[in-house]
Parts: sequence; C-alpha cells; structure tokens
Amino acid sequence: MTKTPANDDTTSQATKRKGALDFRKYTQQIWLAGLGAFSKAEEEGTRLFDSLVKMGEELESKTSDIAESTVEAVEEVKERVTERVTDTRGKVERALDEGVNTAVSRIGLASHKEVLQLTQLIEQLMDRVDALTDEVKALRESKQSS
Repeated sequence: MTKTPANDDTTSQATKRKGALDFRKYTQQIWLAGLGAFSKAEEEGTRLFDSLVKMGEELESKTSDIAESTVEAVEEVKERVTERVTDTRGKVERALDEGVNTAVSRIGLASHKEVLQLTQLIEQLMDRVDALTDEVKALRESKQSS
C-alpha cells in the first residue's frame, strides 16, 4: 500500500480530534479535581473550625473556674488580713496610750482625763466666783442706798 494524500489527511484529522478530545477530557478532569479539592478543604476546614471552637470552650471553662477560685481565695486572704490589721491597730493604740500615760505620770504631768476634770472644776469655781461677785455688788448697792 502506498500512501495517498487523502489517506494522510484522514489520519491527521483523526489525530487532531483525538488531541482535542484528550484536551477536553484533561480539562474536565482538572476542573473536577479542583471541585473535589475545594469540597474536601471546606469539609476539613469546617471540622477543624468546630474542633477549635470546642477546644476554646473547654479552655475558657477551665480558666474561668481557676479565675473564680483565685478571686475567692484572694477575698478570704483579704478578710483575714483586714481582721489582723484591725486587731493589731487596736492593740498598738492601747499599748501606746498606756505607754504615754505611764510616761506622763512618771514626769508628773497631768493626763488628758485629769486635765478635763481640772477644767470642769475651774469652770465651776468661776461660776461660783461670778455668783459671789454679783452678791457682793448687790450688798454694796443696798448699803449705799440705805
């Protein structure tokens, strides 16, 4: 068999058609592979996202429990320290008052209580002196008018 030009054209056209069909087939396969990859990524991404949300919720629950227990512990310690400071302050004030009163009495100075008592006595004496002065004036005036 000898090759004829018509026979060559038929082979060439068949090869071109086959190449075009192969290109379409590969293009279609690439497109489908892309869709499959997108679907797989979306499915895996959703699962990963849901897993991360669940882990976050668990972590938040643990940390909020720890935070609450820490706040409670701090409140308890604060109350105990406040009580101790109040008790200590009272004891220090009493000890200081006793020390000052002892020192004042050793050197012969009057205490605050004694000064208050003396002030009251002086006021009473002044009232009495004023009353007597008024009586004396009234007596002098009555003598002079008689």
